[in-house]
Amino acid sequence: MRYTWFRLAPLIALTGFVAVSPLAAEQYWIAYEANDDGVFPEDCGWNRVYGDWQGQWHGCANRTVENGIFTSDSLHDTGVYDFVYMERPGQVDPGPGELFVMQWRLKVEELVGRVDPTVGVAADTKWKVGFQFDEDSIHSVFETGVTAYFAPGLYHRFELRSVDMLSYDLWIDGTLAIEGSFWLSATESYVGWGDGVQGAASLSRWDYFRFGVVPEPESLMLYLTLLAIGTRSGVIRKAQFA
Repeated sequence: MRYTWFRLAPLIALTGFVAVSPLAAEQYWIAYEANDDGVFPEDCGWNRVYGDWQGQWHGCANRTVENGIFTSDSLHDTGVYDFVYMERPGQVDPGPGELFVMQWRLKVEELVGRVDPTVGVAADTKWKVGFQFDEDSIHSVFETGVTAYFAPGLYHRFELRSVDMLSYDLWIDGTLAIEGSFWLSATESYVGWGDGVQGAASLSRWDYFRFGVVPEPESLMLYLTLLAIGTRSGVIRKAQFA
């Protein structure tokens, strides 16, 4: 079975090169909140990608936005990929005293295959990090054996923080789960999420997806605020490094 991460050619590359660092982006905050029924990410500035695989047309996931939840269901065909991405040329990275933050709340309800839902970000300097999910764990795509676990069948809050787009901390429900590193690629300045693996299928539910650059001290306050209004769910075990 073949697995690919973000099949779209401009978004995936297995070879990279060193690039000259551009000017840091201005502070910004972009959020998709599944609050309005029938309003999909592509209605809010995201680009949607789905289609053929190995010369065959597999169509797309069955998607709904209802009761504050974006649902993506590809269980009918393991060849389906259906994800969204946003390009921000030269405008992703934090500057001195700033923090890049990426947040999402997700439940992987059912899975056929190894992993399927996917999240990733590529820095302005072409360093990239990506994650794939199954029902009870998150796996770093480009780091060998980097996995963290969570309780299955529940929504969980994920937050990635990076001050330099070379290393990152990943928090799950307020607990530090992974301290990892970006991987040098040939793509830059984008964020993507959704059903990004071909050869697997899933039913996933997303409450929100957010990212941006914020001042370091204020980002901590933002995180504590989100913790205060969030709900506790599941037991997290420390990341395992093979």
